[in-house]
Amino acid sequence: MEKRFVAFFGTIAKHILHGLRQALRAVALTFIIVALIAGAATEVVAAFLTHQAPSGPTHLAAAAIAIAFGYAAAITVAIEEILRAIIKAVELIVEEAEKVEKKAVEEIEVLSHKAEEEAVRFGRAAVTDAGSLGRNAAHDAGSLGHLVTGTIGGAAGAVGGALGDVEHGVANHIPGHHNSAPISSGSATTLPSDTNSR
Repeated sequence: MEKRFVAFFGTIAKHILHGLRQALRAVALTFIIVALIAGAATEVVAAFLTHQAPSGPTHLAAAAIAIAFGYAAAITVAIEEILRAIIKAVELIVEEAEKVEKKAVEEIEVLSHKAEEEAVRFGRAAVTDAGSLGRNAAHDAGSLGHLVTGTIGGAAGAVGGALGDVEHGVANHIPGHHNSAPISSGSATTLPSDTNSR
């Protein structure tokens, strides 16, 4: 891009220098031609009006008129050439700007396609990572749930066992309850202590 701008400014500078060279040639030629025509016309008009050869004051007036008209014509041509060179430079700038704009639009389209592809790829990767993270979180939650359930079940079993031991220990200290389990025969339940007493 920098090389393009350098080449572009080089082209404009060349064009401006060429325009200035042409302007100087045109100014010089215009000055000389108009000065000669104006001086000669002044001499001819003076000779025609006085009916004699032009004298010193006539030559002086002819030279002054030649310089004035030559200068005016040269300045007019110089301004015209400078304006023409400026217009050509502006046209070149506009043309180059259009080329750069077209190139920029093409590059933006290419970059937008690449960005779109990257966004899709990133989105897929994010969805895959989120799914993997979700599965890992669900697995970890299940493992934690099993651990908590096992711990609570083990604690409940331990508490149940401890309560059974306490009940058994209390039942042993109650008179007449040495055997904690009742014996059942048929429809009536008899305790072991009742059989001993009979």
